[in-house]
Amino acid sequence: MTLQLYVLRQLVLSFAFALTGIAFMVMPAITIQAVHRLQGVGLDKVFDYIPMVVTELVPYLAPIAFLLGVVSTFGRLAAENEWTAIRMAGIHPLKVLLPGLVVAVVCAIGTHWLLSTVSPEQKYNQRVFLREAEESEFRSLGQGRTEFEIGDFYLSSSRRDAETGIFHEVIISYPLEDEETGETENVVLVADAISIDFPEGSGAMEVRFLNARTLREDDEFKIESPSLRIPLADLGQQPQKDRNVPKYLTTSEMLARLDGSGLGSGEEPLDVENREAYRYEIQKRIALSVTYLVFLILGAPTGLWLRSGTQLGALTGATAYAFLYYLLSMRLGKELAGVGLIGPGLAAWTTNGIYLAIGLFLLRRMVRR
Repeated sequence: MTLQLYVLRQLVLSFAFALTGIAFMVMPAITIQAVHRLQGVGLDKVFDYIPMVVTELVPYLAPIAFLLGVVSTFGRLAAENEWTAIRMAGIHPLKVLLPGLVVAVVCAIGTHWLLSTVSPEQKYNQRVFLREAEESEFRSLGQGRTEFEIGDFYLSSSRRDAETGIFHEVIISYPLEDEETGETENVVLVADAISIDFPEGSGAMEVRFLNARTLREDDEFKIESPSLRIPLADLGQQPQKDRNVPKYLTTSEMLARLDGSGLGSGEEPLDVENREAYRYEIQKRIALSVTYLVFLILGAPTGLWLRSGTQLGALTGATAYAFLYYLLSMRLGKELAGVGLIGPGLAAWTTNGIYLAIGLFLLRRMVRR
């Protein structure tokens, strides 16, 4: 028991240290990204946005920190000859894994709860938040600016009246859909002056022109209408998101829809494609949660195996394990499920199966040494 408490303490400290280190590396990048994507909106919006991104990243970054903690802990046991003393005392190597198993199970339960209930809504809210921020930025029109671009809408003017907000000597570029052909053409409007308003509740931008004309392939003619009404939804770079996409639904919502109890009145049962997408998403969340257990089995022998090298080498190897794991889990399982080679549930566990086989092989060698 004393030995296991010692290993548990070392593992928790290494896990916390690795998680803190990852946070210090990731948070500046997240903050810079938030400031860039929300420029012109306000610092308070940036602070509202950052927790949404962090919530989405925790299920991926925490297992990496756990793997680093496991490799560091067992590497230290080997480097300081404590592992040799454990083997000479006749203690079975697997008993030393019990503290890591406890931590892995607790983390797996917490991560599964996060992936199943919190993260889906946060993902959707993040996309909605970005869209609303874009609209807010557009409504403000970058106070004091005479040139700006949002989505496919571009405006350039020589000057802007500080009191009325009217733009003078304006060029506007905006994609316009032809009602007859349905094709979209980039239209360039030139006007002596324009005013822009956002009628409350309209969800649109109204542009009024003074002496406006349209330029198309060297032809120039005056436009018939002195105003242009553009839905704000057409201006954003962030497209409308379907709330029924699996990644935006909680696991309980998907299970209810699969058995039919979560369908609204008059709503048709899920087709085969949607049923498979739901099953894949559910299993993928469970597989990601179990990553802690897989990383424990893989990380312990890796730490012991690299004991003759430096601690930095062991941690570098562990980081490579983790990034390769997520690269495969994001692509391999989805591709296998997409082509129909195996069922969606099994496809979600493909990467875990590969890593588990490698980990068990290394663990077997660790026990036999």
